[in-house]
Amino acid sequence: MALLRVTGTIDVSQFWPKGSSDADTTKIIVDVSQDAFQVRLPGSAAFAVTHVFDNATVVGTARKQAVANGRITVRLQGIDAPELHYRPAAIPRKLKPTDQQRAAFKAVNKEYRQRLGETSTIALANSLQSGSNDGNGSVLACNLLTQVDLPGDVFDTYGRFVGDVEVDIDNQQRNVNRWLVAEGWAVPTFYTSMTADEINTLRAAWAVGGKKPKRVGKSLARTIGTFDATLRFRGKGAEPDPANDAGKLILPKLFRRQCTFFAYRKAKLVPPGFRRYLESAKDGFFLTDDFLENGVHSAELQLLHEHVDSDNRFDLDPDDLVFREKASRLVGPNNQPILGWDVA
Repeated sequence: MALLRVTGTIDVSQFWPKGSSDADTTKIIVDVSQDAFQVRLPGSAAFAVTHVFDNATVVGTARKQAVANGRITVRLQGIDAPELHYRPAAIPRKLKPTDQQRAAFKAVNKEYRQRLGETSTIALANSLQSGSNDGNGSVLACNLLTQVDLPGDVFDTYGRFVGDVEVDIDNQQRNVNRWLVAEGWAVPTFYTSMTADEINTLRAAWAVGGKKPKRVGKSLARTIGTFDATLRFRGKGAEPDPANDAGKLILPKLFRRQCTFFAYRKAKLVPPGFRRYLESAKDGFFLTDDFLENGVHSAELQLLHEHVDSDNRFDLDPDDLVFREKASRLVGPNNQPILGWDVA
């Protein structure tokens, strides 16, 4: 596999409460005019500049520029932090909503959050603050790293760069992804695009972070309770309130689906029963041990609803699941697929 490295900066002020970024998706400011994208091809010991992403577009769930105004949006690979702001998914056409149902959905189509969503974001921002280098405590140099076969594998279906973020804190390189899991502020969330080494490294970090008190691991609930619609994104500039941000939460993957189910039920678009809703969605994944041993083509496909019992109790741990990465394509200005690295 090739190793892609992108040099850039993180503006720490983008994180809540000053901004709206959360603990697992952030915007990285990249100076693309200074050869920010470099790739080390298999069999090579050196990085070479690549301009393959110049004016490129990611085609997936939507069309999005790979680099827009010198910025790329990053999805921190292999992790999922409690949601700071999540809006229910738009109503699919196949449900054929009436005007009354659309209005009912609109009434609850808000940005909802989970317990510890605010606290985990603040923890990350405070950690990065100590390494900022602009004199104002806001800008931090970083490298983005990802192992891929082809340029089209770099971005997910939403146009987000998927990889690890490395920063210099107290003269030591810190992998932000691993730090969040090892400190208990995020759960490991694996995808089929990840290597065995990447998965096992985060599993080891979770063995430590998952046991830390008053953090995500110790706050995870097996039972998927009633959706709490009072927990909403409080917007930029809100006063942190860690005491009221503590409490039980479910896996962010399940929360996002429960949030949409809540809104659809309010609009009477789906029948009752969260497990029944999951069954209709047919969310597939692999058990991690099976995936590591047998690979994506031989491992047995699992479905989320199969692991939720009649009491809405989920029977797996965060590092037990490997989700399938949704497809995307990288195309050039001529709308033709980009298949090579175009190294200098």
